Amino acid sequence: MEIPSSAGLIDRLVSLQKQDKKLGQHYLVNDDFIDEAISFADLSENDVVLEIGPGPGSLTAKLLETKAKVVAIELDEIACEHLRFNFSVPISNGQLTLIEGDVLQQKLPAELTSVVANIPYQISSPLIEQLVKHHRSGRGLNSITLLLQDEFATRLCMSEGPASRGPLGINSAFEWNIVRGSKVPPHAFSPAPKIHSRIVHLSPLLEAIKLEKSVPTANLKLARQIVSTCFLERRKMMRNRLQTTPKRISRVKGWYGKNYRAAAKKLLSQGETIGLPTGWQEARPEKLNVEMWLTIAAWMEKFRDN
Repeated sequence: MEIPSSAGLIDRLVSLQKQDKKLGQHYLVNDDFIDEAISFADLSENDVVLEIGPGPGSLTAKLLETKAKVVAIELDEIACEHLRFNFSVPISNGQLTLIEGDVLQQKLPAELTSVVANIPYQISSPLIEQLVKHHRSGRGLNSITLLLQDEFATRLCMSEGPASRGPLGINSAFEWNIVRGSKVPPHAFSPAPKIHSRIVHLSPLLEAIKLEKSVPTANLKLARQIVSTCFLERRKMMRNRLQTTPKRISRVKGWYGKNYRAAAKKLLSQGETIGLPTGWQEARPEKLNVEMWLTIAAWMEKFRDN
């Protein structure tokens, strides 16, 4: 059975049920943006790509054209029935695996190589966290390409300078190269959302971010905890925030509250510190770039009292 066009797939699903906006069911109807997302991923028959919330299957059909294997996770029961009917051939021959359920409750297949998805925007943060943890587990991903709310994408890419810096973008930048794609207008969806969207592509850094010579190696797990804690009160100065012990510091090997506070005190008392600008202690968290945060974590590790 031939798979219908994008418009045909959407019409078929809409004839079965109206979209549920609470589930983020805004279907992308512009093939140009679908093509751009797939182009970022650069898929081949050797890839296993995850799609989240396939809905009518417009993106699914395009992913299958790359010859990659597709794992699609869909929460909506009627959408799953629609996908099973219209994609019966790729399901039967094993190119498409359809999983009915909540992606945030699923253990992701170990063989995944890429992610390409138009996701419900309300799960953006927990989903990215889940995908990054999957990558760190040793089951590495080649790339993650997502359609996100434009405002969220700005924070992820930190594309508007210091004001857009925060734990989301900084902690992601420690391990990923993040590229903004096209801005997607509301009329590219059915029904049209009230906000603009953005295609974002993440690929793992091939080597660690280079810091100034003589700066120790940074512990990324420690760095992420420092960043997240300091931004809890982003209007306060680093001198104040760095002395606040992260709640989960014991999850970083070798660290606990007492030695964290001692290391912070020692770092803050330094006159000049290699890799950090003069007066950084009086700056607000958003004024520090990615390299500076890694440098802070590196010196904290150096000053740790075991």
